[in-house]
Amino acid sequence: MIITVMELYMLSDEQKTIFLKGIELFRDGTDDDLKMVASICNEAHFSDDEDIFIEGDDGDAVYLIVNGQVKIHTLEKQIAIRKDNEFFGEMAIIDDRPRSASATSIGNSILLKIDRDDFFNVLQSNTRFLRNLLKALVSRLRDDINVAVEATRMKQDLLRARELQVNILPSDDLHYTSPNGNDIEVSGVCYPAENVGGDYFDYFQLPDHKVGIVIGDVMGHGFHSGLMVFTTKSCLHTQIISSYDIPDVMSVLNKMVYSFVQSGMFMTFCYIMVDIDKHTISYCNAGHNYPYHYRCNINKLESLESGTHPMGISENLSCDIESIRYNDGDILVLYTDGITEALDCNREEFGVERLERMIVDKSDLSALELRKHIINELNSYCQSGIYTEI
Repeated sequence: MIITVMELYMLSDEQKTIFLKGIELFRDGTDDDLKMVASICNEAHFSDDEDIFIEGDDGDAVYLIVNGQVKIHTLEKQIAIRKDNEFFGEMAIIDDRPRSASATSIGNSILLKIDRDDFFNVLQSNTRFLRNLLKALVSRLRDDINVAVEATRMKQDLLRARELQVNILPSDDLHYTSPNGNDIEVSGVCYPAENVGGDYFDYFQLPDHKVGIVIGDVMGHGFHSGLMVFTTKSCLHTQIISSYDIPDVMSVLNKMVYSFVQSGMFMTFCYIMVDIDKHTISYCNAGHNYPYHYRCNINKLESLESGTHPMGISENLSCDIESIRYNDGDILVLYTDGITEALDCNREEFGVERLERMIVDKSDLSALELRKHIINELNSYCQSGIYTEI
């Protein structure tokens, strides 16, 4: 037979009385009051990760923590951690409704349990205990209000950050015609599924009748991903003033991501430079989804499969520059995995094949029209489904 320390540990009524003096609920009680309460306390032992009660259970008792910690939680989130000399479980006793949360032991714990009827009898017979209970409830209510206020403030900050993120992305399409009559049309959009996302795209005119196009995706979502997007935008536009050459831009951005304050974060990034008069596309891809190039003269869709590891993995980035020619009427499509990994109600992915078919089937559309068509098809596919960021 194995006998644990928990099984050997049993409180005497005298020890229970001494313990009750440290509980906020019974702090003002006389010795006789506390002895009476001690006599109705039943000792209970729980092992690590053992449920004390579960959300939806009847509220049949109040618990006092002699030793250990207890997690109060729902299926979705943790609400509180109760520790030595604290009590819990009183809410369902007071309002006579099922438990609104579960209680689970963290490690081994020793509790004192007071049944519902005994607890009410104690409160009815001692107004000091009732007053202490009200003070404790008000204190917890204040804490809950402060948490709610802080959560509201954080939500507002994230909404403002989302507005800033949307504002730093191009709001208008780019239409440029060189003096030689060659032209290009670029259209892009981003819909963060969360308050702040990690997707980034941009396009801009460069000297010598060139256009720069970039797309990136920061690992994860949330505030820090959004912060990296802001920093990338600033760093990029500062760098292209002094040099817009692909190796220089990729090197500077990689060093920025590598030194980013959030350890372990990285970013996929693709930088494309289009020379309108020479009809060439030069690019370097750091771990991003391969762009698609549709060649209209032969009705063929090609994936520009070239690249290196994402930015931020190492201090130095190997920059392999590729260059291809294009013809008038060709289409270049850049996207993030928010498109291809979007799920329908059956949790089936939108997939690359569906995207590829749309590019070929709708190759007669303008850049703006094709972009809108892809988004409309994605939204139709994902009705009642899930997508992260597009």
